[in-house]
Amino acid sequence: MSSSTSSKLTLAYFPIGGKAEPIRLACAAGDIAFTNKVIPPTEFTESKSSLPLGQLPVLYIENADSKKSITQSSAILRYVGKIGGLYPKDDDVVAMKIDEILSIIDDLVSPLILTVQGAVRALVTEDKEWTYEEKIAIRKRWSEKTLPRYLGFIDQILSASTSGWLVGDSLTIADLRLYCDLNWIIGGILDGIPSGMLKEYPDCLKLMENIEAHEGVKKWTDKYSKPYTTFDYAP
Repeated sequence: MSSSTSSKLTLAYFPIGGKAEPIRLACAAGDIAFTNKVIPPTEFTESKSSLPLGQLPVLYIENADSKKSITQSSAILRYVGKIGGLYPKDDDVVAMKIDEILSIIDDLVSPLILTVQGAVRALVTEDKEWTYEEKIAIRKRWSEKTLPRYLGFIDQILSASTSGWLVGDSLTIADLRLYCDLNWIIGGILDGIPSGMLKEYPDCLKLMENIEAHEGVKKWTDKYSKPYTTFDYAP
């Protein structure tokens, strides 16, 4: 699928995958040219006050007479999804079904994100941080309660799908978001979360294989690896 935009797009984020990875893969799958701008942690600290909400990712959209800066990864993902044909511009029902999946994924990962942020930053407590054992206990409850509820629901959607994709007959931003978050969950960086915990969700695993085989995604992963550097991506 090819696309074009007269605007120059620059995606600023850390050299990791994180919240920018579904956006990067959506650009690759949708044939969208953009600049992948890496902000090292030291530079982020220095420039934080100049960023919208003091956070990343940020998408800069430049035209001949204007430059906009957009924050919030979900908004950016939907924008590039529309440009690249991975999110509908004129089908509200399909868009709603994609949004439904994105919201379910938010509910799936939110408790895990809290354990990474910590109790103080997440405003759970004012000054007392969770111990390592408490974080592991939270993640254990998540794997027993939250994971089966939400990922089980998504796996059922995929099981009923005749295309192998979450919504409709082709790749959407919902597939890419799930792919990236599941890779984060089983990537070995979260203590207490075993890498093999997705074996009970075979249709989700099959979806991940389908995404890795997608021409645009494969073109990206074959050429670029983490930690990322700053570069211009041209489809």
